Amino acid sequence: MHNDNRVYRAICFDLDGTLLPMDIDEFMSAYFKRIAAFMAAHGLDAERFMAGLGQGTKRMADHPLDQTNKQAFWEGFCAVYGEMDPAEQQRLEALSDEFYDTDFQHIGDGFTGNPAAARVVEKLAQKGYPLVLTTMPMFPRRAVEQRLAWAGVAPEAFERITSYENSHSVKPKLDYYAENLEALGLSGEEVLMVGNNTVEDLSFMELGADAFLVTDHLLDPIGFDLDTVKHGSMDDFEAWVDALPACANPAEGIR
Repeated sequence: MHNDNRVYRAICFDLDGTLLPMDIDEFMSAYFKRIAAFMAAHGLDAERFMAGLGQGTKRMADHPLDQTNKQAFWEGFCAVYGEMDPAEQQRLEALSDEFYDTDFQHIGDGFTGNPAAARVVEKLAQKGYPLVLTTMPMFPRRAVEQRLAWAGVAPEAFERITSYENSHSVKPKLDYYAENLEALGLSGEEVLMVGNNTVEDLSFMELGADAFLVTDHLLDPIGFDLDTVKHGSMDDFEAWVDALPACANPAEGIR
């Protein structure tokens, strides 16, 4: 399937449904139940907290680019939950951190990832390709790292991981991908995007990126013509990676 003359200087990966073959609806359902129970156990009004969580999530999807997604989240959260003094917000953020360090990780108990995902990451790294995890940046970094662990992939494999702390937009907005290109110091034509969603991941192609669509857990809300892009299972992608030459000119100075 490697039938063009693209020379990649970095490779970007989606997480959910691509490296992490977990059903997103099941994951979100378990996530909401666990965080509500955790906050209630620590003396918070769970219903009020979840209302704030929902509004904060909505705000991350649409806010000015001079705000990080984290700033937008807490602004949206407080709009519903109520304004807090700095000490109270600091306590709530510390509780959130504790949740992601404890209860959150148990969502992945018993989950078995696809070993091919870890293999392709390792093989690309061995070939000298800088790797970037361009996952939907609505979670804190520590939550993204937990989900990478479920996939059997080490966070250290990536030179950049998008999260709500370091991102100013979300998928499928071009602002999100433009921010990543700026961090890479590359043009879109020098990047391969590996994902499973024909909207959220393939929008990167509008900035010139090439793409490989992993179809094991394909999400295609628009009836996309798969023949117009490289595609196949994770095993197919691994075979494609095996045939890929070493990276001749890797991106440097990635933020």
